[in-house]
Amino acid sequence: MVTATRTPVAASDVPSAIQVISTVDIEDTVAQDLTQILKKDASSIDVIEYPGALSGISIRGFRPEFSGITKHSLVLIDGRPAGATNLSTLLLDNVERIEVLKGPASSLFGAEAVGGVVNIITRRSSGEISGDLSVEGGSFDTINGMARAGGNIVDWLDFDLTFKTRNQNDNIDLGNDHGERPGTTFNINYESLRLGSDLNKDWRLDVKGDWYKGNDIETPGALFYGDIQQSEKDLERYGGDVRLCGKWGKNQSKFVFFASKETSDYFKKYEYNYSIRGYIPTDKYHSYYKETKWWGTQLQNLYRLWGRHDITLGFDYQSIDEESKSYNKDGSRKAPWTPDSNRENWAFFSDTLWRFIDSRFIISAGIRYDYFDVETKRTPYKTDFHPGNETFDTVSPRLGLRLKFTPLFSLHSTFGKAFVPPTAYEMAGYSERLVSGTTMITMGNPDLSPETSWTWDAGITFKDSSKGLNIDLTYFTTSVNHKITRVTVGNITTYENTSEAEMAGLEMEAKCDFGRIFNLHKKIEVFFNGTRLFHSREKIEGSGWTDIHNVSHWKLNYGLNYDDGVFHGRILARYMGKRKDNDWYTPGYPVITYDSFTVVDLTFGATFMEHHNLTLKVNNLFDEYYYEKPEFPLAGRALYLEYRYEF
Repeated sequence: MVTATRTPVAASDVPSAIQVISTVDIEDTVAQDLTQILKKDASSIDVIEYPGALSGISIRGFRPEFSGITKHSLVLIDGRPAGATNLSTLLLDNVERIEVLKGPASSLFGAEAVGGVVNIITRRSSGEISGDLSVEGGSFDTINGMARAGGNIVDWLDFDLTFKTRNQNDNIDLGNDHGERPGTTFNINYESLRLGSDLNKDWRLDVKGDWYKGNDIETPGALFYGDIQQSEKDLERYGGDVRLCGKWGKNQSKFVFFASKETSDYFKKYEYNYSIRGYIPTDKYHSYYKETKWWGTQLQNLYRLWGRHDITLGFDYQSIDEESKSYNKDGSRKAPWTPDSNRENWAFFSDTLWRFIDSRFIISAGIRYDYFDVETKRTPYKTDFHPGNETFDTVSPRLGLRLKFTPLFSLHSTFGKAFVPPTAYEMAGYSERLVSGTTMITMGNPDLSPETSWTWDAGITFKDSSKGLNIDLTYFTTSVNHKITRVTVGNITTYENTSEAEMAGLEMEAKCDFGRIFNLHKKIEVFFNGTRLFHSREKIEGSGWTDIHNVSHWKLNYGLNYDDGVFHGRILARYMGKRKDNDWYTPGYPVITYDSFTVVDLTFGATFMEHHNLTLKVNNLFDEYYYEKPEFPLAGRALYLEYRYEF
């Protein structure tokens, strides 16, 4: 079952292309946060990832985004907004599975579901209390610890509890003998708690929350500046929700209230020296503070018509506040880069799932109305803009079809519209940056229009669960109007609505378990997923087509899973083709192309004495020198040994 239609539905009934990352996938992948698991296990994912706990993603050819509240890929926790701008703060220890819905989903989830939706499904344990304890150590003086448990405390009350600590006490070594990268240590703690109760046989109440705290996270800065631009930051994110779900007659209703808060404190260890026209080290000082708060509610009701058709009606409300502060070296305040802002969103939606011919022909149709109010507020010390607000609204329709020719073979297709409003920074932001003695200015554009897009996809699925065989090929094409893009002329960068953008590609996914095919009583699974982008490009009025930056036209993940009940392991290779970006360290920010790479990971473990498990994890087995963002290379080969006790 998956939640692609906001209610649990059999994956075989969903017309959309959807990929599920299971608990086993999460445990056998060398990954600590959401970005890392997505880039290694899902197709159509592009990422920007920096050392120092900062990352973001995109789906189906849009540019990856690692900050801000308005993005082109929506991230949810159990169906509600995740409340995180930095995906490195979303850890995996309380996650049961991750659903990656690709393509148009604004009719269900709102204005950010342009490239797709990532829905993190957290654990919900019941029955006898069980759990596990683990300790892990390895490269870069890493020491990690984790404890979690879940089950019924009493008949009417169940819970899930997770504690995690991650500590990297030494700097990383870069791949291929490129040496140590100073300024890359961190300390991170994470906790989550869920309490749930079956109020009666039809109604259930769950309350849950989680807390992420990163202390003294070092950020090394760009290689261009050597070791001069080292900094530190403290990150904190906490949030949760209360949800009441139940059945009455032919109806299934859900009421959710959610809230979260994310804060970032940045500390510089360098300053600009005008006499030498360059950066020099200095004592650490508090330079910037950012706070983002979310709260909202979701109301929905599913009506089962004639025992086989689903009709869902619902209402969403969300409010997001952003506040930032900047400081001089002496501790005095100065104008922040962006104005304080608020974004409110009201939405009404309807989604239907029609099953015909014994559920062999399925039609999914939905529509959603969204209203946005984006406000820039008066901001202390920021006098280079005028506060104001803009409103936008849109209607997002969607149609999907799945035709099952046989129990094993089916066709699927969707067509839908999506919508993204401009951010407060894109409308009214202003910042200055010195590059080789030249003042580079980035400023907002108050005349921006919202982006709209139309996406069509169609695919073929062959699935035989008895043999562990699953193959899917999906072609997609997206057309974007009024796309918002950074435009640099001379020393001034601003945002404009490009005349158009378009993406098209082919997604491929295949799994084959030879253990099932040959009845070997063990798992020997070969897997592959990838995306070939035929184009991902944009065109500014009056100019030609240009490639969208930080997007690869080839993305491949492939490898082997093994499990015989005693020994288990995975070898996974990830290939990323060439990508383009601006050279942010040369005046004029010229466009550059950065290299492709292949990174291979390995896990191998053994279970002994029933409750004990010892696992070796190797990240970047062949010590590849690579980066997801130019000037910010990631770690070379790293080895970790984990001991786990399960009860």
